[in-house]
Amino acid sequence: MLSTIFTFLRTSLVPSKRTLRLRLAPLHAYMGATLVLTLLITVLDFVVIRPDFFIPMWLFLHGFAIFFFYLLWVAIMALYVQLFTKVYSKNMWAYRQAWPYTVSMTFVPTILLVTLYHMNPSLISIGFIIGLGYITYPLTKVPQKKQRQASS
Repeated sequence: MLSTIFTFLRTSLVPSKRTLRLRLAPLHAYMGATLVLTLLITVLDFVVIRPDFFIPMWLFLHGFAIFFFYLLWVAIMALYVQLFTKVYSKNMWAYRQAWPYTVSMTFVPTILLVTLYHMNPSLISIGFIIGLGYITYPLTKVPQKKQRQASS
């Protein structure tokens, strides 16, 4: 199970045609990746923010909030993936395929987004643009259905 999660994470680091296969990933792979992302961002925020709050409670609440908002971000981007595949290839992916792909392709942009936000909150728009590009680029490699020509 851990090897599947690490393979999922490793494959999702670079947007390429190979990442399109992640849309068929098993549930534990993309949920494990989501947990890894949540823990990574929570630790990053803890180091940057340095809360003067009861630390275990802060870590739990912050981790829960990050997990919740990340899933909202993925849900919105999965709808974008469905729209893009419908417009680009005329064959819309089912949500059950768009979700794992979106989890894999938002992993790196989300870490980048949080890092840019901590550096300078005005850079967050650049993070969103990079995230959209990161998600969209492999989708342009989706094989197109060849249309039959009508015989005369």
